[in-house]
Formats: sequence, C-alpha cells, structure tokens
Amino acid sequence: MDEIDLFDYLLVVWRHRWMIVILSMVAMGATAAFMLTRPRHYQASATIVPPVAILQKQSAIPGGFGGLGNSMLRSIMDSGSIAGIYVEILQSREIADTLIDKFDLMNVYENVQNRTKARRRLVRNTAIKTTDEGAVKIAVTDRDPSRAAAMANAYVQELDRQNKRLSTGEATSKRVFLESRLKELETKLSRIDSIPAHEALVQEKLYELLVHECELAKIEEAKSMPTLQVLDEAIVPELPVARGTVTKGVLAGTVAFLFGVFLSFAREYAAAVRVRSGTHTPMQNAEGHAGDRYPISLEQGAPPPSSAKERRPAAEVGSGTK
Repeated sequence: MDEIDLFDYLLVVWRHRWMIVILSMVAMGATAAFMLTRPRHYQASATIVPPVAILQKQSAIPGGFGGLGNSMLRSIMDSGSIAGIYVEILQSREIADTLIDKFDLMNVYENVQNRTKARRRLVRNTAIKTTDEGAVKIAVTDRDPSRAAAMANAYVQELDRQNKRLSTGEATSKRVFLESRLKELETKLSRIDSIPAHEALVQEKLYELLVHECELAKIEEAKSMPTLQVLDEAIVPELPVARGTVTKGVLAGTVAFLFGVFLSFAREYAAAVRVRSGTHTPMQNAEGHAGDRYPISLEQGAPPPSSAKERRPAAEVGSGTK
C-alpha cells in the first residue's frame, strides 16, 4: 500500500483552493449581511441589595435574636441566601405575568400566541444573577431602549411589592392573635366582680399590655417600609447591544473552510473510485462495439464478396466462350 504524506493532503487542498476560498467568502458575507439586517437591541440593568439596616435593626431587638442571632444573620448575609430568595421571587410566574400585562408583551413580542410563549420570551430577554457580595443584578434586553429600562425598574418594584406582601402576612397573623386574646380578656374582665382582687389586677395589667402590642402590630402591618435597597436604578441605554457580526462571520468562514476541505477530499476519493472501476471497461466496450460493426460468421469463415466485384461485362463473357 502506497504511503501518503502531508504533502499529498496539501496538494489536494491546493487543487481545490478556489472552491474552498469561495465557500468561505460566501459564508462570511452571508452571515455578515444577515447580522446587519437584524434589528438592534438595547439592554438596561438595575442592581439591588438586601436591606442591611432593617436586618440589623431586627437583630438588635431585645430578647429577639441576641448574640447568636447576630452570628446567624451575619452568616446568612455572607452566604447570599437572601439574594437567592430575591432571584427566586424575580423568576416567579406571578411577576412574569404582571410584566406581560403591564407592558402588553403579548402584542410586543412577535409570533407569540399564548402566555406560555410570552413567559419564555421574557425569560430569554431577561438576565438575573447574583454577585459574590450578595447583590442582585437585573438586565432586560428589548428593541425599545425606554421599554427596556422601564421593565428593569418594574422588576424591582414587583420584587418590593411581593416582599411586602409576604412580610405583612406575619404581622397580620400577629394582629389577629392579639385581637383574639383581647376578646378573651374582655370577657373575663366583664365578670371582674366574681374573681379575686389579685387575679383581677393581673388581668388588667395583661389587658393593657395586649392593647399596646396590638396597636404596634397594626402599625407594623400598615407601614410601607422598603424591603430592598436600589443600588443602581435602570436608565435608558444610549448604545445598542453589539451584534457580534465580526465574530459570527469569522466563525461561519471557519466552518465553511473546514467543509470545503472535507468536500475536496470527498471529490478526490470519488474520482479515484471512478478511475479504478473504469480501468478495464473501455477495452471491453471497444471490443463489443467492433463486433457489432463487423459481425463475423463462424459458418462461412469470411464475408462473401460483393456482387459488384463478381459481375463482369458481357463482351468478356462472350469472348471467353469462344
């Protein structure tokens, strides 16, 4: 078997160099033209951090967390679990549906027939990630720069609203419990004449304390304290997102070059197969055609002479008889 060295491979590529160059240039040009005709997109981002002051205030409540609570709080803040909770809320279906209705994304996005596809398109156009320091960055990409900034800020607003709804649920439960206890004490105090004086004094003190705690619970339930801090609010972007025309064009040219090299070797292999299979075929075909043109009779041995050559003039025939 003949040895094939690197020079033979290079020779194959050199023989088909124009085909390879044309394929690469066409792929690069088509990719660049396609990318340049695509609409421009803009990206706006907002950055938020957990409310550090509120957490510290909660950890300093007497009888609340104490020293152990401070260490646990510090551990939670260092691990970034609060930011992870924020990300889960931001990626929830409820916030997605709110933004779809608020910005009419069913009509803004193309080829969207239902809310499921609209949610998928919104997720594809939104990037939510956390940093090592515990901050959360929300980036929204859209064709309209103003809408991109508005949607990024709407994410922050919806996150704050959901946090308030979840946090006020605990305050509401506390208020309902205190009110039920107040009703029980009021029932007992209505029969204060039938209970001992010492017990009546204890019930009155307890009633005053519960009234005070109930008022605090109502205030906590009604207050609108922000549940997060906005580090960077989203602004309208001035420059569009890079299309990546050069990078994608070079990638397409590289793929086309490799395909051209493969096609060159495929053509060389096909030509070699045709040559090998057709080595004896032309001689056999030539013999067959010759037999068709000049058939040889095995019985007579040779073709009969032409009748024109056998025919002689009449004068010669007559002279011969004489």
